[in-house]
Amino acid sequence: MAELTQVRAARQPVFDGRQRTFAYELLFRDSSENRAMIRNADRATADVIVNSFMEIGLERMVGSSLAFINVSRDFIADGYCRALPKEKVVLEILEDTRMDFEIMVELNRLRSTGYRFALDDYAFSDESAKFLPFSDFVKVDLQQVDRRTIQREMPGLRRLNQKVIAEKVETREEYDYCVRTGFDYFQGYFFCKPQMMSASTVPSNKVSAFRLLSELRKPDIDEREIERIVGEDLSLSYKVLRYINSAFIGLSRTIESVAHAVRLLGVEHIRTVASLIMLTTVSDKPKELMSVSLIRAKMCELLAARHGHSKPDVFFTVGLFSTLDAFLDRPMAQALDALPLSDRVRGALLEREGP
Repeated sequence: MAELTQVRAARQPVFDGRQRTFAYELLFRDSSENRAMIRNADRATADVIVNSFMEIGLERMVGSSLAFINVSRDFIADGYCRALPKEKVVLEILEDTRMDFEIMVELNRLRSTGYRFALDDYAFSDESAKFLPFSDFVKVDLQQVDRRTIQREMPGLRRLNQKVIAEKVETREEYDYCVRTGFDYFQGYFFCKPQMMSASTVPSNKVSAFRLLSELRKPDIDEREIERIVGEDLSLSYKVLRYINSAFIGLSRTIESVAHAVRLLGVEHIRTVASLIMLTTVSDKPKELMSVSLIRAKMCELLAARHGHSKPDVFFTVGLFSTLDAFLDRPMAQALDALPLSDRVRGALLEREGP
């Protein structure tokens, strides 16, 4: 079997004034070393989102807390933020972002629908101050801003009703100073270093993601074609189901098939998921394994139709996921744990029960 592929992300808690966990900042990691080497901000953000939502699982990453995620100017302007659950995330505007008309329109649109923003590494400059009206949180790096500036500017932030987060709090003395100064939340090595999280991954297929994006750009989109493209690729199917499970924690309904998941998400969300996957690094399991998955899926679909079953797409899904344990190098029961599949689909895969 091919070498196990791992995906990684890190998380660092944000604490309130009573040192209780309020949120986690999700951080990019591309190796086993607990540090980030970011060469492309959009790629790093996409990697964090795909790994946290579609691989590791947001519930495992943050539990019931909020997730702070860094987003670049282009990431906001291109509409990727709209794929994230507004109840669970706070979007951190990077310190080098410049205000322009396009970004202002998108920030207004996102804010009007309930998204929250944090202004990262706020240095009290005129350029970064333009983002204050859009920000619910302001993060101040204690290692970059001198205390005289903090003392002078903090009352203005309080008047704007901003929640202020002290970043890079590294000593007890710094923490005590932040409490006296009126910071609302605290983050840094004094409390906790970033914790690495990892999971086995179903390798992404760039060709399938590209075909899906091409189909989604057509003016006369055929939803059945979208369902077919997603359904014929195990990695896309897995990530769509994992995304639903993370983005809509507490989903009140189970998923009968990949087609059902596509209909539940809608075209816009599927487009964003495919775009995010395209931005991330891919690796490959043996092609034979993918072939076996597709052959089994089509065989199950044809047999269902031959025997008069009303939902052949459910049978297709069972065939497609029948090799999931091999893709993830883990027992089937563990592989299915994070997927919101119906009992009859799980029964077929785990117990060989049902039609």
